[in-house]
Amino acid sequence: MTSQLLRFGAVAVAGLVVDLAVAMALSTGAGWPLTLAAACGFAAGAGLNYVLNLRWTFRVQGAAGAPRRIAAYALTLGATLLTRLLVVKALEPMAGEGLVGPLFVLLAATGVSFFVNFFLSRRFVFNP
Repeated sequence: MTSQLLRFGAVAVAGLVVDLAVAMALSTGAGWPLTLAAACGFAAGAGLNYVLNLRWTFRVQGAAGAPRRIAAYALTLGATLLTRLLVVKALEPMAGEGLVGPLFVLLAATGVSFFVNFFLSRRFVFNP
């Protein structure tokens, strides 16, 4: 499990780069609300994470169970996104008051949702 968690973390970093770049561009560059920008960034990194986790993190071979796995991944993403957005919503007032910046809010929400995503992915998505 430890090596899977480390690989999952490396994949998450790759997805996070895409995720945060999109979210920050939409939030600060385009003036979108932070919650909407966070959702779009999340979606941008999801496809990359699925393929890398499938092949490298959990080393799933063959196409057997692909429809079930994709459905489970969609549900896992829903739970992960909900977790992230709840944390963003809870911390967003701190950004509005200047106590922290929007990047801090996004990183904190990402950290919490990372563990939700790992445990759900390991248990329901990529479990042979």
